[in-house]
Amino acid sequence: MPEIIVSFFQKHAEYLLDLFLMILFSAAIFAAFFLFRKKISELSIRLVKKFLKRFPLAISIAEGFQKPLSALMVCIGVYWACTRIGKFFWPETTAYFSFLNAGIRISIIIAITWGLFAAAKPVTLTLLGDREEHDKTLLLFFSKIIQGVLLIISGAIIIRETGYDITGVVTGIGLGGLTFALAAQDSASNLFGGMVIIFDKPFAVDDWIETPDLEGIVTDITLRSTRIRTFKDAEIIIPNSTLANVSIINWSRMSKRRVHFTVGLTYQTPQEKLVEAVKAIRKILASHPDEVVQGSSLVTFDSFGAYSLNIEVYYFTSGTSWTVYMQTKEQINLEIQSRLAEIGVEFAYPTQTIFQEKQD
Repeated sequence: MPEIIVSFFQKHAEYLLDLFLMILFSAAIFAAFFLFRKKISELSIRLVKKFLKRFPLAISIAEGFQKPLSALMVCIGVYWACTRIGKFFWPETTAYFSFLNAGIRISIIIAITWGLFAAAKPVTLTLLGDREEHDKTLLLFFSKIIQGVLLIISGAIIIRETGYDITGVVTGIGLGGLTFALAAQDSASNLFGGMVIIFDKPFAVDDWIETPDLEGIVTDITLRSTRIRTFKDAEIIIPNSTLANVSIINWSRMSKRRVHFTVGLTYQTPQEKLVEAVKAIRKILASHPDEVVQGSSLVTFDSFGAYSLNIEVYYFTSGTSWTVYMQTKEQINLEIQSRLAEIGVEFAYPTQTIFQEKQD
């Protein structure tokens, strides 16, 4: 048995050596591309940005290609390794090499699409220029249109690379267009609703809105639907056709927020103390700068309640966010409580006095 093995290796020594070197070389090629993929992609992007530093749009596109280029390096390593193996085992098999060539071309197409897909948002931002914050909605809208067009084009090219006739596919889509249009009436209405929201701008991404059915923060607007994050942290997806036909309160566009409440004092409060309390609350509101309390405020002795003398307090806060609004209310409420305690008046609470007539 050992003699047979020795004889086999002696007879095929040259072939086995070539096979070993081929496998070693192929593995080395793949390992080199895999290990240095990030370095190669980072260096390539850095060089491109250096030469195109005067063109912000080109730089935005280049930055989106770092990850796709890194993945493409791995694909090129696999391609070269498999090509080397194919030349050793099947040097005359054209189908194998045609398959590899089609695979690397598809990989390049996917990498280009991936890079342009990632660059869609920064490119759209560059094209829109410096705009106000509400244009974030337009940014998302146009970037998704660009991404959709890229997917359609790359899909058509990949189908062609696989050997299918793209004209046949287009013809099939055309024949089924009527059926699709009939089945997609709701989608079409949502699309037009999305266009209304985008261009009429009743709200934008990050706005706090309220409809007859819900209230929350807008997180995303697509061609079909709008995503709203409620204050209970639940995400609700609403068709655009629904939002385009309901009344919407956009709380984010308030220039100020109203505060309205009643301070009730006991009926045992003397009139001079009541007048002093009203003046004290007016002074507290007037002492705050416009950045906290905006415009004129109103403090009046309003009515005789069931169990209290009611002082009506009415003012506006400059901060419209919920956090700033609540912090301002808290600060002013504490100041009112402290000042009224100094004056010596008491807050009323629900009480009932019963008079019993004494019988002879």
